[in-house]
Amino acid sequence: MRKLIVALCLLALLPLTAGADTSEPVYKEGTQYQRIDPPQPGAEGDRVQVTEVFWYGCPHCYDMEPLIAKWLQHKPDYVDFVRVPAMFARPDVQMHAEAFYALQAMGKEAGLRQKIFDAMHKEHRDLRTPEQFEAWLAEQGVDLKAYRAAKQSFSVQADVKRASRLALLYGIQGVPALVVDGRYKTSPADAGGYQEALTVTDFLIAKVRAEKAAK
Repeated sequence: MRKLIVALCLLALLPLTAGADTSEPVYKEGTQYQRIDPPQPGAEGDRVQVTEVFWYGCPHCYDMEPLIAKWLQHKPDYVDFVRVPAMFARPDVQMHAEAFYALQAMGKEAGLRQKIFDAMHKEHRDLRTPEQFEAWLAEQGVDLKAYRAAKQSFSVQADVKRASRLALLYGIQGVPALVVDGRYKTSPADAGGYQEALTVTDFLIAKVRAEKAAK
């Protein structure tokens, strides 16, 4: 199962550090980042939206989370950041997507996100079924009746369907992935590492803003 999870993340056989070359980085479409064709809606006006597609069960998403948190502290004010759960054709991945939106609707996802990651990847808790996940939530003091109601709500189910559609429109095949304003995407696999993916994301943010200004 661990091997399957790593395969889904598409990073098991890729180096996660940059080379020793100290020259100015050159980012090429088709190499460090990919164009989304056709482009999807992004942020309004001169704002830029960055979307992280992730999965609680992905060890690489777990490793990247601290870097994302640090990056968010210094991102430009005109950048909007959103998280979208992966929607691979697996029951546990889809259950985690529902859980993400249900906890978000309850106002609890942000406070539990790192705990969920730690439980799965540090404590090696098996949270792949609804029963296992709910048992863990109960340990955290989450009202399971409210959680189940949130999961079944129209808004959460609509969010899950939207996440599934976005995965197709963005062409997401592995996580973590970063989508910039619905126009470009990158990942640690493309960029050559976790921090490198965020550096390419900064490059793409500037690129998108320049493109918007030129219109």
